[in-house]
Amino acid sequence: MAKFTGHSSEIRELVQEELERLAHDQLLRHAFEKAAIGMAIVSLQGKFLKVNEALCTLTGYLGDELRGQLLRDLTYPDDIDVRDQLLGQALDGARESFQLEGRYVRKDSTIVWGMAGFSLVRHDSGTPLYFVFHIQDITDRKLHEQHLEESGLRYQSLLKHNPDMICTLDENGTLVQVNPAAVRTTGYSKEELIGHSALPFIAVEDWKTAWSLFGRAKQGKIGSAELTFMHKNGRPIVLEVSFVPMIIHKYVNGIYLLAKDITKRKISDATIEKLNVKNQLILDAVSDGIFGIDQHHGTIFWNEAAERITGYSYEDMTGKNAYEILTRTQGDKEAAEKGQSPSLLSMHEGVYYHNASEVFYTKNGDLFPVEYMTSPMYDHGRMIGVVITFKDITERLKTEELLRKSEKLSVVGQIAAGVAHEIRNPLTSLKGFIQFLQAGAPNKEEYFQIMLSELSRIELIITEMLVLAKPQMQNFQPKSVEAILHNVVTLLESQANLSDVQFVMSIEPDLPNIWCEENQLKQTFINLIKNAMEAMPEGGHIDIKVSSDRGEWLKITVKDHGCGIPQEVLARLGEPFYTTKEKGTGLGFMISYKIIEDHRGHMMVESKVGEGTVISVSLPVTMD
Repeated sequence: MAKFTGHSSEIRELVQEELERLAHDQLLRHAFEKAAIGMAIVSLQGKFLKVNEALCTLTGYLGDELRGQLLRDLTYPDDIDVRDQLLGQALDGARESFQLEGRYVRKDSTIVWGMAGFSLVRHDSGTPLYFVFHIQDITDRKLHEQHLEESGLRYQSLLKHNPDMICTLDENGTLVQVNPAAVRTTGYSKEELIGHSALPFIAVEDWKTAWSLFGRAKQGKIGSAELTFMHKNGRPIVLEVSFVPMIIHKYVNGIYLLAKDITKRKISDATIEKLNVKNQLILDAVSDGIFGIDQHHGTIFWNEAAERITGYSYEDMTGKNAYEILTRTQGDKEAAEKGQSPSLLSMHEGVYYHNASEVFYTKNGDLFPVEYMTSPMYDHGRMIGVVITFKDITERLKTEELLRKSEKLSVVGQIAAGVAHEIRNPLTSLKGFIQFLQAGAPNKEEYFQIMLSELSRIELIITEMLVLAKPQMQNFQPKSVEAILHNVVTLLESQANLSDVQFVMSIEPDLPNIWCEENQLKQTFINLIKNAMEAMPEGGHIDIKVSSDRGEWLKITVKDHGCGIPQEVLARLGEPFYTTKEKGTGLGFMISYKIIEDHRGHMMVESKVGEGTVISVSLPVTMD
């Protein structure tokens, strides 16, 4: 509190007299005590001498607690200096009274805002006696003002830091306010924008749309569109613009223009669209069917070849698992849970999966054979789905079957001479025995048994020839490899005898069956054994061995002791029409490879020049 120079005892007496006078004045006492605002008599030293009820309510103190307490103790520390300066000016005669907004600390330590008034009361002699202090609670008003100020600051921050254009237009479309983003986006300064119509900054072709949106906003409706603005340097910029009405007390008092620069996005979208068109053209130019499945198992692209082959359109497959539809495996929960679906394998394990023999169904229910491959799709190292490429192999299978038949007939023709020789020998014996019997030979029963044996051998050879040459449908059944090899050896034995070749067979006992097409395996083993015979023009022996490999595979090896195969020739075995034989077609080995592959097996060739060749065939055994 400001200090006052004077005789303190004299002043105290004057103040006491004044207070006694006020106490006896009923009107003044009632006005003081019942006032709606807080009032107090405060000494020049800042002590409360007399307080009213309203001040006690405002501060939370009782009257006895306030009397004798310093006003400074109730004042918020930051507000004390300013108030004391004004009180000092009053004591110095510069002012008689003043009002001041300040903060005061209640008994419960909460803060209240008050509009305080101080009036200096003097004696008739001019001596300062005390201050009349009155205060009105303005906490609600100050909080409201603070809220408005914060709202204003937030609004200004929104305008200043928002990356999108925010402009205010009046009812004529004139720019009233623009934020920094509008300056950055258009290239015009704030002064070049404010006070001008927004229309000239818009491309002429979009004027009609912009004016229509502005008119809707004046009617209280929000409208949006993509508009082209002209940058100050003359280049067009594409903005996503919204016209929003500024409604105050139910009336439109202006228009907000909100705009986002989407020029780069539009260019990017156009580029992506071009790439999509090019990619689709590439996909549609491929003769194989191609489709993609995302991580949610929905089809995301489908080329024209896939539509042509299956009859399904892209619309039929969108959002559905095309692989399950084509294979008719929808709802196969067991396969899905075990992850046996090739599309799931590629997606979950990131592996490439190839299937050379699968069946797909067309839209009308027809089935057709396909070969397909699944490949995982990645985006920045993250798995996003799989691509499945497939081709209809119906014609290829027909061609392969024709090649098999052609090679089969070629084999039959090549062994015909040996078979003829093999049949001629028993026929000669039969003719001699018949002539002998006609001459009345004794012990006829013995001759009959020999003749029947020779006839059975002729019948076996002819049957094997017919089975080999006869076209048959593929019919996989469990068969004995031992029986198949014995039949093949029987068929080739006559030719082997002519070439001075012997077969040495070693077969383990109690071998399991294999799931096979018997006639195709016979054709394969004939090709392999005939090649071994031809590798030994001077004769010799061929070792044929059958053994079990871990109980899951049967291993058949055909080993000759001929001239062997050079490495450069070995590398090309299986190529169609590649042969070192004068009258060969080069198809035999290729067809043999394909037959073994169709039986889920594999074939390996090892050879050394001058030592011979070993061909190993492994076939899976049946599980029943």
